[in-house]
Amino acid sequence: MAISRISSVTANTNTVTIGTHAENDVIIIGGYRDASATAPTLPAGWYGLYASPTSAPSMVIGWKRATSSTEQSGTWTNANTLHATVYRPAANKLIIPIFLNMTFGSSSASLSFGSQTAGTFPTNVDDYWIFGFMGQRNSNNALETKTWTGLTNVSSSTDGAGWQVIVNDSNATQTTAWTSQSASVTTPAAVRSVVLGLLEVPQQSASGGGGTFNPLQHPLIR
Repeated sequence: MAISRISSVTANTNTVTIGTHAENDVIIIGGYRDASATAPTLPAGWYGLYASPTSAPSMVIGWKRATSSTEQSGTWTNANTLHATVYRPAANKLIIPIFLNMTFGSSSASLSFGSQTAGTFPTNVDDYWIFGFMGQRNSNNALETKTWTGLTNVSSSTDGAGWQVIVNDSNATQTTAWTSQSASVTTPAAVRSVVLGLLEVPQQSASGGGGTFNPLQHPLIR
């Protein structure tokens, strides 16, 4: 068994109704803000994976492990659009998302999901996927149709006038370290992209008693 993508939804507002999910699923939400260096804010209860520095466009990515089938996004203040994607591990497994790379270009006709820069290729994991979140200050480049080798488009949103955002993922086990992949567009635009790794690992019993350990204590994310 391996990681599965369960649902993906978008909303051009600062809240989103999360798609189908169940206890122990991992929910990843990316929030994009156009024409502002102030990234959307992360609501309480979400763990931050990335928040952009002081340049536009800006974005934030957060995640949580579902404890029910009725999780709420909360309000991601200042977001123009939100993308919520749900991933499910195999039975008795956990998914741990980790930050791999951020790429920024102020005006580029070659848009990239950058190479893995955080640590090394993970070992002793049961499955490993790549997740990409990209936003650009142009709505005419049809990012959902572009090919970044090793990735498939999951969701897309746009205001139809000034910006477009996509989520892509590997939709399959990654067996080597992620290397930069680029696609050309006809209209240069300011763009920001983030690459995450999704690691599936076994649940482990807490020493000296029952229960499961905190996934944030896993040695792969130290």
